[in-house]
Amino acid sequence: MDELKMKAPEFEGIKAWINTDPLTMDGLKGKVVLIDFWTYTCINCIRTLPYLKRWHEKYAKSGLVIIGVHSPEFEFEKDVGNVRKAVKDLEIPYAVAVDSDQKTWNAYTNRYWPSKYLIDKKGYVTLVHNGEGDNSEIEKEIQDALGVKGKAERETYRTFMNDQSPETYTGVRMNLGLGSGLACDKEGCDVYVDPGEHERDVIYPNGRWEQESEYLELKKAPGQLAYRFNARQVNVVMGPVGDAVSAQIIIDGKKTGTIKVDGHRMYTVFEDKRYSERELFMVFDGPVRVYAYTFG
Repeated sequence: MDELKMKAPEFEGIKAWINTDPLTMDGLKGKVVLIDFWTYTCINCIRTLPYLKRWHEKYAKSGLVIIGVHSPEFEFEKDVGNVRKAVKDLEIPYAVAVDSDQKTWNAYTNRYWPSKYLIDKKGYVTLVHNGEGDNSEIEKEIQDALGVKGKAERETYRTFMNDQSPETYTGVRMNLGLGSGLACDKEGCDVYVDPGEHERDVIYPNGRWEQESEYLELKKAPGQLAYRFNARQVNVVMGPVGDAVSAQIIIDGKKTGTIKVDGHRMYTVFEDKRYSERELFMVFDGPVRVYAYTFG
């Protein structure tokens, strides 16, 4: 968490405003502004939302304006309609600026999801915080900027294992290490064959998949993805190519459920109270695009 004093850049290239009329930094002088750079498939962003909602509820009447600047990671997150639906589904009550071309992101030279910028009543950035955590300290800074007193909420810290599985992208832009080899059949040489033995934190496709820049796309069902992980929670960013598809979820050889993939978003496919190394299989019955695995 960095403390500094610089003029807050103006909003640039905003495609739409949600929950508010258009805002400007110049028009917000006299208010304390908290900008949160986020995107709706980011698990780290989603885990910070409860704090932002409570701060909005507690301090809006005292002059705090929270603005979630939605700067996308994936192409489908640029769609204003998708962002509006996510804001509604996530029950976000404060202002959201749709920064689909990342022009405001670039104006702030931002690099992380989530990142918070606290701006004082004169329009100067006084604090920058990247990532999760330190929410009690951020709330104290908000109180100081507003000139109000109160007890900051006690933060419940999540414990993480040092060897928790890392965020793993599927597209060729961020992943050149798929575990399965390619084979040919009468339809072409784009059939991935799962070798059967799996190293940890490696994606193993099986079936007719195509690796694009951002995603793996199942071209012909059925298709399977295997991944050995160490975590308590597995989230997968994915969406159907056309109509909704079903994904069977199999953990260590046992079917644990079926997920309906009916939109491009993050799906939680596994949760447990403890860390342990397990193997996840997802079997799809229709064309689907899988973008990334994230863990908690």
